[in-house]
Amino acid sequence: MAVANQAGPAARTYGNWRRPTSPGLWQLGALGTGLLLFFMIIEILLMATAGLVPALIGALIGGVAFLVLTVKDRHRRSIAQRVTARVAFRRHRKRGHNLYRSGPLGQLPWGSFQMPGLAAPSRLSEWTDSYGRKFALVHVPSTGDYTVVFSTEPDGASLVDTEQVDSWVANWGAWLANLANEPGAIAAAVTVETAPDTGTRLRREVEAHVDPDAPLVAQAMLREVVDSYPEGSATVKAWVSVTFSAAVRAGARKRTPEEMGRDLASRLPALSQSLHATGAGGARPVTAAELCEVVRVAYDPTAARLLDAARAAGEAPALSWDEVGPTAAEEHYDHYRHDAAVSVTWAMSSAPRGEVYSS
Repeated sequence: MAVANQAGPAARTYGNWRRPTSPGLWQLGALGTGLLLFFMIIEILLMATAGLVPALIGALIGGVAFLVLTVKDRHRRSIAQRVTARVAFRRHRKRGHNLYRSGPLGQLPWGSFQMPGLAAPSRLSEWTDSYGRKFALVHVPSTGDYTVVFSTEPDGASLVDTEQVDSWVANWGAWLANLANEPGAIAAAVTVETAPDTGTRLRREVEAHVDPDAPLVAQAMLREVVDSYPEGSATVKAWVSVTFSAAVRAGARKRTPEEMGRDLASRLPALSQSLHATGAGGARPVTAAELCEVVRVAYDPTAARLLDAARAAGEAPALSWDEVGPTAAEEHYDHYRHDAAVSVTWAMSSAPRGEVYSS
């Protein structure tokens, strides 16, 4: 009697990661090779003009400088880079540049809660795409870049067939590849936020649908669920941001925010629709009000409860782009403290050595 093979298809794996390298001798790269040739020429000139002893001293000094500039750790950072970063931060902190105070009592002359750092000169405007959806457009005048943000609802990979997951991964790669054909597109980023659930949305949903004539036991059970369920639960949100250059090509004239708004209004529907095939779920552009709330909660997570409570009361939170920054912030070498939160960045310096699955 033949036995049917019950084993499903093997999970697809990914790999063959390669680190981009510059041409040069051994693993030195272009900079290290240039320094090596420069030191060799100096040594030849010293030996021909000054003698053996000065040439040996020069070789010792040049060898130390060569090691400091070229020898790198496992994170691909040289000794000179690490020392320079430490010294620069200490000078930065000594001058008080690591402290930020905003608001009416802050150090800003205009008394607003402007964002610090590179986001300080950014400007926010709102436009309407060809589907009639409003979308926020962030403009950074110093670089001439414009960024739009899509809000997505990822389906998750639980109880999903392997073929469907493989299709999502392939479509995500195709979506990224197609961005190369988008005029002016220069960057794309995905942000996944996992935060504790405040329970306000669940309470509002239950209170809107509960039947006052229902049995008391059922109403008590629902109240208990509303009170206890948010403990330990989390909300997962995901955003996809795409950045466009104001100039379509190098040397071209930079377009104004009005021109970029009209141009992107006809292109965003195709970008958001193609995101659905990547497993991102329903994707739509983020409005200016929603983007202000996202940035405000990122600086002060405790504001999420207040914003949810305002929406539950039927009030629309009125936030402007110059009110979403932190009240106070302090920069440290390995973390960033702002309002009621601390931000820390972990960066992957090398690709995984083993097999990588779609998850």
